[in-house]
Amino acid sequence: MVERDAGRGPRGLSPARIVEAAVGVLEEGGQESFSMRGVARAAGCDAMSVAYHFGSKQGLTRAMASWLDGQVRPAPPGAPWRATLRHLAEQYRALAGAYPRTFPLLQQFTHTGSADYATTEVVHAAMLGAGVPRPQVVTVTVGWYATVLGLATAEALGMVAPVDEATAAEIAGLPAADYPLTTAFLDDYRGIDPGVVFRTAVELMHDGIERLGGGAEPGGPPMS
Repeated sequence: MVERDAGRGPRGLSPARIVEAAVGVLEEGGQESFSMRGVARAAGCDAMSVAYHFGSKQGLTRAMASWLDGQVRPAPPGAPWRATLRHLAEQYRALAGAYPRTFPLLQQFTHTGSADYATTEVVHAAMLGAGVPRPQVVTVTVGWYATVLGLATAEALGMVAPVDEATAAEIAGLPAADYPLTTAFLDDYRGIDPGVVFRTAVELMHDGIERLGGGAEPGGPPMS
């Protein structure tokens, strides 16, 4: 009979230890090598112990996404709504860069747990601070998350980056008469700055939120 500690399951084994091991496995080997057994080996237990805490692979991946959400810290109390949202967006971008294979899990769940709810509460307050009508707060909040997480994931997985030489050669070889703008912008594609792309897109979204809210707060300086 396996001894259990209250809140810990098999003696000495904490859920946090398993989650951290799972993140390590996913970051090192990707989805192809990610399994309950592989996580158990990394955590120094068996697959039944992982199942005890999380029930299934889905439960484990939700806990991993929740662990990521737990790394996010809100802006200082009293910060303007736009500064609050910028602060959160930059943290999500940093997390995507640090955990590029785990970060996309955040896009699989509407909510991941207590840490996510705490951040969402801050976003809700920012939306109200921007003047977003109450019936539209949830719609705009979900859109904000989808945009920020999508941008961060795209950069982490390599979509938002200067084009490689093979792609540049393809663009250069396009008939200019058929693709006059794409070929003219080749140098710009070569010089893509992922940070500028991210911040520009986020600011465009925030401009839209401000317009929806009727200009409740000045937009403030651009993200630097």
